[in-house]
Amino acid sequence: MAGRLTLVLCVSLLLMQGVFSAVSDGRQGGGRREENTEKGSDVGDSYGWDDEPDKARSCPAPAKQAGEHHCVCPKEAPSCVGSRCAQGRAKKTKMVVQGFRIECRDCKCTSRSATNNLSRGLAQPPPEDGVGEAESKKRDGLTGTNTLRHPTRLVTNSEDQPSEQTSKEEKKTPRDPDAPPRVLVMTVATHREPFIDLVEESVSRLNLTLLVAGLGEFFQGYGWKLQQVARVLDKHKDDYDIVLFTDSFDTYIFSQLDEIVTKFRSFRHPMVVSGEVNCWPNPELASQLPHSEGDRYLYPNSGGYIAEMDYLRYLYNDVIAIMHKSKCVDDQGELIKALALNHSVFLVDHNAVIFQTLFGDAGKDVIAKDGRIYNTATKTWPSIVHANGWDKGPLLTLLRDTGHLAPETFDELVAQKKTLDKAKTLQSREQKINNRCSAHNPNPSLFPERNLIAEFGLTTMQRALQSRLASQGTHWHTIEQQIFEVQEYRAHCPAQQPPTMQQMCENFKVYTAPLPEGGVEPAAIYKHVRDVMMNSPYATPDPSEACVIIPAIDVSCWCETCMYPTYGTNLHRMHPNSAAIQRNLSNSNLWGTSGARHMLFEFSDAPCLPWSAGDAIIAKVGLSEFHYRRGVDVSMPLFGMVDFKPAERRAPIEDRKFLLTFRGTRSARSDAMRNQLYRIDNDKDIVLLVACRFFGDPTAGRDGTQGYDSNCSSQEERFEKYTYTELILGTRFSLIVEGFGYHSFRLTEVLAAGSIPVIVVDHYVLPYETLLDWDNFAIRVPEHRFLEIPDILRSIPPARVRAMQKRAIFVYEHFFRSLALQLHTALEEVRINMLPSEQVGPAKRRLLNEGHAYELPPSMQVTPPRVLQDSKWCNTPVHRRKKARDGAIMR
Repeated sequence: MAGRLTLVLCVSLLLMQGVFSAVSDGRQGGGRREENTEKGSDVGDSYGWDDEPDKARSCPAPAKQAGEHHCVCPKEAPSCVGSRCAQGRAKKTKMVVQGFRIECRDCKCTSRSATNNLSRGLAQPPPEDGVGEAESKKRDGLTGTNTLRHPTRLVTNSEDQPSEQTSKEEKKTPRDPDAPPRVLVMTVATHREPFIDLVEESVSRLNLTLLVAGLGEFFQGYGWKLQQVARVLDKHKDDYDIVLFTDSFDTYIFSQLDEIVTKFRSFRHPMVVSGEVNCWPNPELASQLPHSEGDRYLYPNSGGYIAEMDYLRYLYNDVIAIMHKSKCVDDQGELIKALALNHSVFLVDHNAVIFQTLFGDAGKDVIAKDGRIYNTATKTWPSIVHANGWDKGPLLTLLRDTGHLAPETFDELVAQKKTLDKAKTLQSREQKINNRCSAHNPNPSLFPERNLIAEFGLTTMQRALQSRLASQGTHWHTIEQQIFEVQEYRAHCPAQQPPTMQQMCENFKVYTAPLPEGGVEPAAIYKHVRDVMMNSPYATPDPSEACVIIPAIDVSCWCETCMYPTYGTNLHRMHPNSAAIQRNLSNSNLWGTSGARHMLFEFSDAPCLPWSAGDAIIAKVGLSEFHYRRGVDVSMPLFGMVDFKPAERRAPIEDRKFLLTFRGTRSARSDAMRNQLYRIDNDKDIVLLVACRFFGDPTAGRDGTQGYDSNCSSQEERFEKYTYTELILGTRFSLIVEGFGYHSFRLTEVLAAGSIPVIVVDHYVLPYETLLDWDNFAIRVPEHRFLEIPDILRSIPPARVRAMQKRAIFVYEHFFRSLALQLHTALEEVRINMLPSEQVGPAKRRLLNEGHAYELPPSMQVTPPRVLQDSKWCNTPVHRRKKARDGAIMR
């Protein structure tokens, strides 16, 4: 989710300002990861790193200089990244730590000048005695510029509250900071064959033992392979400092361990990945991967990499989120996609300093020389050779020519190769995997092996959507996420073009066009929208001086009148009512050619505006990030159907009985997340109640038919045990999950109850996203990390919880309390978006600190009964309602 403010808290259990801060996904996260190309990051600026390779890094104040090449990092930048941190001290124990660390402070960070030539490393084996590093670099012509322009930045704690992860980590026995690194050499293999003996033999020469994961198991896909690696890393996270991974049947290590480690350190990055000549299996991403002029091996190869243990765990668990992805994803494809999204997530060994691949033209670069492998193209001495591809023959020939394989053994292995080559033994297996994995979901998910698109019968529409998005030039990562999001198939969503120009308006005025005489009366909600706009302090009777125009045409789409039925087969075309709205807008007097200055308030369940808006501002509930134009559109909340007294809202949060609650309903076609809530419900301090909706017939579905399951009866009994009011007023945190749309009345009602929302809705643009400080009063967790929520909530310090509740109450009372107040907040977001850039910050701060500068009349401080009644009829008709002793309407 590029550009999101919404990942407000991190599910990697790192406290930020006492809470959690999200690792973006990112949301490859999960959620969306920020697209970070060579020009697209401010990471270097925020850490004080500049683009002048010969200029030493200056520490941001109040850091203290600690020698020529190091400085003590300030509290604002406590992260130690790779060898940029020579050493640091653990936050709680003050114990000296080294290498890649997430939880440390007072780091000694290397100077900028020490990071030149990062993409090249040492071109030769470590210099002999008497030959210095400078001379070695001079000899090898290492004068290229630093390609690590935007070093990876991790979110870190900014307070001294230790997270669960920190506490566990600090139980480790202190190590001598001068001790050599502990290196784990590992691979993955389901079975043994003679060629794995060669790998083990070369590892034993390092006085190490090859760890083979997956032996005896069934190969389930290349995603399974990465998951095997991730499990090993978690098991041995305290036992090793560096991880060296190689493929199992076609690799050999030619140099000693100290040479490999020295070369790795020379890259000055926590991870280096082998390079190859082909961009497989994602050739379409070749142009999006970083490299420098003259580099030989441009693309990552997953058959060999070396990394700091903590960084590799971070990459697999948080960036790629491999444990939450299908076993069908491709291990090399995951690395390629991670690098395409963030050019500094790891470095590729472009010139075979450590790793040498042999597939394709690469094999012609390598000769045997002095018992080693020498690359004639890059003038390097690779340490590890990998015969990627089908043929092991080139590796066997190199082993024979370097004296590592006796002639008789060579002949024997060549004979075995005929029956053991991948081309003979593995192609049929891989074809079966490819067939099984042809339609897998490539995104992180709570249920990664399920394909909800196929389950809901949306495959044909998915193909059409993918084709349309590709033809519009949509970014590949957005397509990958969007086509697997079930909500995207709720309505026809035409592409909204960016406005032709950003409108600026310092003297903000709003004009509401008069309704035509004898016309159809608008829906109650749109009538109220017009009343609020006409009574706004910004109202003007002169359209020529208006910055915003409210059209006379009812564009509310109330009760889904402009949409086809959910997941209907007609989504490839606009609903007739939507087409009529678009036609009427185009024909209106003030619309002009593009609808500039118009503001369209829409309230349907669709994730988008179901007609083309031109240059108009879209103010919509349930807006998806796939259809949101940041800085132009406004994501609106739904007004609450239930309100609470100020005294109830202000009840001390520490006195509340429950940690987390939810009470709602589900159906066969509501979001699948609601069917998973029982997995963290403990019926003690976490009570998540989900009853089945029985459309029209209270007995339907109890036998497991019509998409319901056998749990419906038991869930119904628990459902009646508590009221909605009892749970929402008695809990510190309230769960927000999607149903038929991204949005929910529940979000406003949770704030009204003085509870803190825990939002588990991927791709949802939170209301007033560019205006409100959501990270100060809400927690957002990617859906695939739902099961971690109890640990996350229990880790938040009580003082922080109280501060979040206080802020939630302020936000509700000043911005959410009634539909009129919500409409005025939308106007404020638009007004601030139209200000000159130097005025935006002060205007936001003033609004967030003081609320609206004007007082609404009493009639506007509550949502009109007619609007509430219409909403009840539209959103919870009789056949959908569940019994409620407190009168609360269940959704």
